[in-house]
Amino acid sequence: MKISFCILILTGWLSLQAQDYKLNQRYPGYFINIKGDTIRGYILLTNKIENQRGAEFSNDAKGEKIKIHLLPGQIRGFKVKDRMYSTVEYGEPDPTAEHFLMIREEGVLTLFEYFRLAKDLYVGEGAGQRPATGDDEQYLQSEYVITTRQGKKFGIATPGELIRNAEAIFKDDQQIITDIKNKEKGYRYNDLPELVKRYNASHHP
Repeated sequence: MKISFCILILTGWLSLQAQDYKLNQRYPGYFINIKGDTIRGYILLTNKIENQRGAEFSNDAKGEKIKIHLLPGQIRGFKVKDRMYSTVEYGEPDPTAEHFLMIREEGVLTLFEYFRLAKDLYVGEGAGQRPATGDDEQYLQSEYVITTRQGKKFGIATPGELIRNAEAIFKDDQQIITDIKNKEKGYRYNDLPELVKRYNASHHP
């Protein structure tokens, strides 16, 4: 899978916080254009699938005035509530392979998360079932993308890919590499956000 990236350096956000918002609502936020300018206003927060494809910016809370459609590749990224996104070329084209990927951690390593919805997934509703949508965020699947300050990029979609790429990603920390390969507690695929956070804290640029 082809991967390229445009890292968006945004500060003041290091980890996901408790969700205190509703989907499909406008909240104060901002986007950063290609030149690096920050434009503040209101962002329509949709689900994690839809916001990967794009977002909508307005200069008022009701979206009645100026509206700008934000598309991957046309801006560097955006932030709304506790969700921060950057343009990354990753994932299946729909229609373009560029998506806004959620930034989970930043530092020596930057960790992104890419979300997808399993095919033929149904969820319970009342006495019956219905097809799942992106709004059913608790059922979304995800995978990770890790980038380094040297410009190297790694798609990590499975535990095996983490093990195979451990030396290249954490090459200056043999203990982490060993613990990943031995599948030690705290060093497995589902531990990646916390693992990258700890690594960044102890490896300053």
